[in-house]
Amino acid sequence: MQVSTATNPLRAKLAAGRPLAGVWSVIPSAQLVGALAASGFDFLILDCEHGGYDFATLEAAITACEASGASPLVRTPGADAFFMQRVLDLGADGVLVPQIADAAAASRAVKMAHFAPEGTRGYNPYTRGGNYGTPPQPKLASGYPLTGVLVESPAAAEQLERIVAIAALDLVYLGVFDYSVALGIPGQVDDPRVQAFVERAAKIARAAGKAVGTTAMSEAQTQRLTSLGVNVLLWGVDTWLAGQGAKTGLDLYRKFGWTPR
Repeated sequence: MQVSTATNPLRAKLAAGRPLAGVWSVIPSAQLVGALAASGFDFLILDCEHGGYDFATLEAAITACEASGASPLVRTPGADAFFMQRVLDLGADGVLVPQIADAAAASRAVKMAHFAPEGTRGYNPYTRGGNYGTPPQPKLASGYPLTGVLVESPAAAEQLERIVAIAALDLVYLGVFDYSVALGIPGQVDDPRVQAFVERAAKIARAAGKAVGTTAMSEAQTQRLTSLGVNVLLWGVDTWLAGQGAKTGLDLYRKFGWTPR
């Protein structure tokens, strides 16, 4: 069986020193995904933890990402080997695993994304991710999937040094919203305690050679995060983007005396 050694496009960009820009997708619409991908984002994260995706809409969204030049990543519902194998077989370029409790859980999750002997993922070259059994098959290359975990609790943050020591881990995503909930301050992501977590985590992860990601939805957040070495930023969520775009139009009309409801 011929297996390509092609490099994951996102990993290649990171290796070249390029930061990555993405957006969360929770609305299971291939057309919306295609429109966001065509705008120039490096990647979309198709969210199967909080989004409305099933496997059929996920396959359509993955195809739409590829057609418009963005890499499709999938946030799984958790460290679920069956789910992870399915989304990679559908052609996702990588996975992001939430609800990671500690380093041992992170290690198990990373292994689920990779073939033996490095991992535990099952191998089937006749899937969409395997180009239906016909070479070239770049997504079947050993180590191809970009693999990330979410660190989103104080308990996981305490084990960050051990988490970033996992060789096949590419990305640590800092889940500041869940972290704020754990501190009893839901949504207050600019609180000094949350920012102290971000600063420490970014320093540890970048020193270990891992990419660090989180969401940036303002100029101040973007400036602060980039100064800390965060090199994977997400411009919010598709639902928020749609609402903000609509409000921008209504605010413009109000300047001319219109009074929408």
